[in-house]
Amino acid sequence: MVFEPQALAPGPGKFLATQNRIRILAFRPDGLVIPYIHASMVRAFRTLGIEVLELPFPQREENLPELKSLASGKPTAIFTLDLPLYLPSENSVKNIQETLQIPWVIWFVDDPEGYGFPECCNPARTVLFCWDREITNQMCLQGSWKGIPPIHLPLASDPELFYPQAGLSLLFPQGVFVGSTAHSNPMLDKAIRNDPGFLNDVANLWEIWKRDLSRFPHRLAREYLEKRTGKGLESLPHDPLTRLWIQAMVYALGIRKRRELVSRIFGEEGGVFGDKGWHEITADLYRGKVAYGDDLRRLYNGGGFILDIRQPQARTGLTQRMFDASACGRPVLTEFSPEIESFFDPQPWKEGTEQGPMSLPFIPTAIGQSGSSKLFSDSFRALGHSPASPDPSLPPRGGKL
Repeated sequence: MVFEPQALAPGPGKFLATQNRIRILAFRPDGLVIPYIHASMVRAFRTLGIEVLELPFPQREENLPELKSLASGKPTAIFTLDLPLYLPSENSVKNIQETLQIPWVIWFVDDPEGYGFPECCNPARTVLFCWDREITNQMCLQGSWKGIPPIHLPLASDPELFYPQAGLSLLFPQGVFVGSTAHSNPMLDKAIRNDPGFLNDVANLWEIWKRDLSRFPHRLAREYLEKRTGKGLESLPHDPLTRLWIQAMVYALGIRKRRELVSRIFGEEGGVFGDKGWHEITADLYRGKVAYGDDLRRLYNGGGFILDIRQPQARTGLTQRMFDASACGRPVLTEFSPEIESFFDPQPWKEGTEQGPMSLPFIPTAIGQSGSSKLFSDSFRALGHSPASPDPSLPPRGGKL
């Protein structure tokens, strides 16, 4: 059950009258996948006996009095996944925090800097979790966050949504990719438009990065900027405009990488799903859109393997796709991350050899050693799959939060 404001007694938008219960006000996010993660987390909280009131994230300052009336119900904390990309001002989150005067628990499943963090939040009222271990560690080491040290909390799959399905035919024996051509970020898109030479810099950096995609694009962008400006690396991270340029560059490089890899990996029996922009890039391999949930589970179960390309905003954090596809018992072709070994049994790709069960061959090793995308895709037909570690699901995440 979802506690909608109009369904509650004694008045609209108030918590139920209970004694000694933890109460969480959860702001519902927008998006394609993140609302499902949010819903799973709400269920996880409720299995722990926590009362949850769900509301849309307040988009306007005039919503603050209404929120303040909710605070009279004495919620223990506010929970939100990421922060909205569209807010009226850079101080909107701080203003809401000051109005409600209760702790905020934020679980970032995307790079916090893309949301104006840490400047946008009040350290005294924020408890921070992050899906990416490297980003979490860097925030601790750099001292950019003055509040409670951030805590690493990886993503997971919902076992009620994703699981192996017997009896389904192999619809796409040469693999499946599901995702957008790009994840729009208004702040970074504006930064790119305002720099006339930016696209030339993207082209230059791509020529360097594509030789070794295992390199962190953030580090690559900083080194490139150091050579261009003559400033030392130690001073760059503390300049807000420099940080914005690096974030925009990583964002643009990620779009280029995703399009390049998807266009060259699949054979004619593969399938690409997502927005219509893929049709221009992959032609007849584009199969349309697929909704997250039951439709996506059936698609994963019908794929010879699932291609996973991480957004470069991640340093080491694993994607939702990694957990969901593996929960369906399918092989996943992905980029290496040290976090993989915490959850899976990764095996390197070896062309021309008989292999036993395989779970996670790595990009770009697989691409470089296979030589041909069709040969590479065909080789997956005979591969088994090593299962993920037991129950990497969301209820334990709710307990940790």
